[in-house]
Amino acid sequence: MDLKEYQAKARSTAIYLRAENSRMLYPALGIVGECGEVAEKTKKLIRDADWEMTPDRIAAITKELGDCCWYAANICCDTDLDLEMMYKMRGHSILQQIRGLPFPRLALHMNRHATAVATSLEQWYYQHDCRVCERGHHTDIPNHLSHIMTCIEEIARRCGFTLEEIYVANIENLAGRKQRGTLKGDGDNR
Repeated sequence: MDLKEYQAKARSTAIYLRAENSRMLYPALGIVGECGEVAEKTKKLIRDADWEMTPDRIAAITKELGDCCWYAANICCDTDLDLEMMYKMRGHSILQQIRGLPFPRLALHMNRHATAVATSLEQWYYQHDCRVCERGHHTDIPNHLSHIMTCIEEIARRCGFTLEEIYVANIENLAGRKQRGTLKGDGDNR
């Protein structure tokens, strides 16, 4: 599965689209929340595990990375962007910058860019009282999404996975939850 197919499949599970009046706010809050979950898991590696990457901790981090991918894909849909292009935009300079970061700084870097995406979506929503993004109004989002996708890929690599393995597992998990009628709710294991 490539990122174009992933984006389409992620969109097919986006039940927030029914709430038209908060369409931009939901993914803005979601990308910050899920990138924050990666930071939370990283914090617990420091506090509780003295950096021991056990299989359970790796599984928890990779689930959150999949959720980060899902929000990035849906933000791309809402802003008429292509997730695959956001990934390809990362370029050598972003890769070099991110690959050199220690794990905690990597999580912080991803969160900084998630906050920037959310801020842009929030400003557009409240300034224009829009329900659906209009093409061209989010010129800063592609750069930030590119950084987020690169961080996801690098964290996945350090956990022993590829980006594709992360987003394929995410879609498989979501497809199962959609089939069970548990897309709404709390918790990773529903």
